[in-house]
Amino acid sequence: MLPKNPPDLSGIRCLTFDLDDTLWPVMPVIHHAEARFYAWLREHAPAVCERFDAEALIQARTAFIRAAPAHERHDLTRLRKQWLRELADTCGCCPDHLSGEGFEVFWHARNEVTPYPEAQDVLEQLGRHFRLGAISNGNADVFRTPLGHHFDFAIAAGEAGAAKPDPRIFHQAREQAGVTPGAILHVGDDSTADVLGALQAGFRAAWFNPQSLPWEHGHPRPCLTLGRLGQLPHQLGLET
Repeated sequence: MLPKNPPDLSGIRCLTFDLDDTLWPVMPVIHHAEARFYAWLREHAPAVCERFDAEALIQARTAFIRAAPAHERHDLTRLRKQWLRELADTCGCCPDHLSGEGFEVFWHARNEVTPYPEAQDVLEQLGRHFRLGAISNGNADVFRTPLGHHFDFAIAAGEAGAAKPDPRIFHQAREQAGVTPGAILHVGDDSTADVLGALQAGFRAAWFNPQSLPWEHGHPRPCLTLGRLGQLPHQLGLET
């Protein structure tokens, strides 16, 4: 999946990474976190479990977030807490309890990720040569994950006030990086949010595409397409 004539990346000074499905698979994490939260509900808010089984509760949460106004959907933490307060009212529970301790139970489990096998070594190698940042639309906190010690900064959509591909979140990352946009290579799995978003913000982009999906957006295109994270150091001229 690597180009025969790779682009000149000698000007790169910072790498930013998407998190979910780029550095770790996200769905096992979400399933684990939802199960942990439901177990907590059984003990601390059984009235919710009497009304919703685990699957029905996930469906209710998904429907609530999808129904939120478009300008609010970037902040998953705020939306989940709002949903928890409404859930508490519906089931006759304490809204502060569900949106406080209940959210924390979910969120701590949300950060118990299992990185892809190459992620630790790749980030360790890259971190010796570049500033590393995270740009995420999710509500994981990279500094609470096993990979956090590799990162210099992180920008989350909820705090940025915008989600990828909105250029505002990339501009905030550039400010944290302290370099020009063209000196940043963003790495992510989403061809629209990560690749097009980064390119439109003036970054360079590497598409993490382990499933070998076709590029369907015409031009501009990512400067790199990666089947494995382990290909990245070589493409940046680092000895492995």
